[in-house]
Amino acid sequence: MLSTRGLISVTDPSPPPVLTLSELRRRLGRSQAEVATTIGTTQSGVSRIEHQADMHVSTLNEYAFALGGRLRLIVEHGDDHTEIGIPALRQERREQRREFRVIWQDQPTRSLVQVGWLVYTGDEFTFSYVDEAKSHERFQPFPAFPRLDETYKASELFPYFALRLTSAADPHYDAVLDALGLTREDATPVELLARSPDSPHDTIQVVPEPTEMADGTLVRLFLVSGTRHADERDPDTVSRLIEDLATDSLLDLVAEPNNRHNPQALHIAANGKRLGWVPDYLLSEIHGYIDTDRPVSIAVAQANGPDAPPHMRLLCRLTVAPGTPD
Repeated sequence: MLSTRGLISVTDPSPPPVLTLSELRRRLGRSQAEVATTIGTTQSGVSRIEHQADMHVSTLNEYAFALGGRLRLIVEHGDDHTEIGIPALRQERREQRREFRVIWQDQPTRSLVQVGWLVYTGDEFTFSYVDEAKSHERFQPFPAFPRLDETYKASELFPYFALRLTSAADPHYDAVLDALGLTREDATPVELLARSPDSPHDTIQVVPEPTEMADGTLVRLFLVSGTRHADERDPDTVSRLIEDLATDSLLDLVAEPNNRHNPQALHIAANGKRLGWVPDYLLSEIHGYIDTDRPVSIAVAQANGPDAPPHMRLLCRLTVAPGTPD
């Protein structure tokens, strides 16, 4: 078991402040919900970790990973500082299973149709078509996956999907990661794919399934669409509002039944001011939660400044309360 009073750096000759886990998390701008999603527990589970007097090294290592860092154990003996090698800390954290709906837009009707599943099992990637792809009269198989009845497998992300991601060689790569709330260490292809925005001109969208917590709560991140069109008469006010948003602050979800482009549209607002819209690919999902009386909340995961591309200005976190048993 290990005390969680604080962390000590041996690279800085002046002793840093001793922080509790919750103080460190807040200092790094992470919420309990974000840590819970990464670890695979609930928000209350993270709270219990933060209030434990002692815990297993492996638990603390998972917590440090969720904050974008890594845990090191240092023994101080006089002027000597020795790092202790513990197997649990040398192991790379294995990513959890992730599932992505592959959605195709039927141009004549503008409707969104799920045509396949992209799955990361933790060891390999698979892609397969769903029945709708096989029966839709206008859908044609993707050139990279020509056979509708085959399950494709690969040890790395298929190039067809990897090409959608910003390359690490791109001069704007770090700025993109920052806008998506990622570091180079946690920007795996799977995590990048889960957060990377889709081009409004792209007929293919790769949408991650929400993360289900132990109590049935669903959590997902998404980028708000159309921030630069939220108020074309006063775009500067919208920009300032987004820039001033505090992490974890709650936002309003507002229906637009008279929207001439899509009567299912939902916009995101703060203090009565529209900031942008829920992306189209999430509308049916969110309306489904609302129609079944599952409480839905939208909070700020990360608000980016005006230097960020318009489609990356506001990263939100959707939280859906557990459903009521039948």
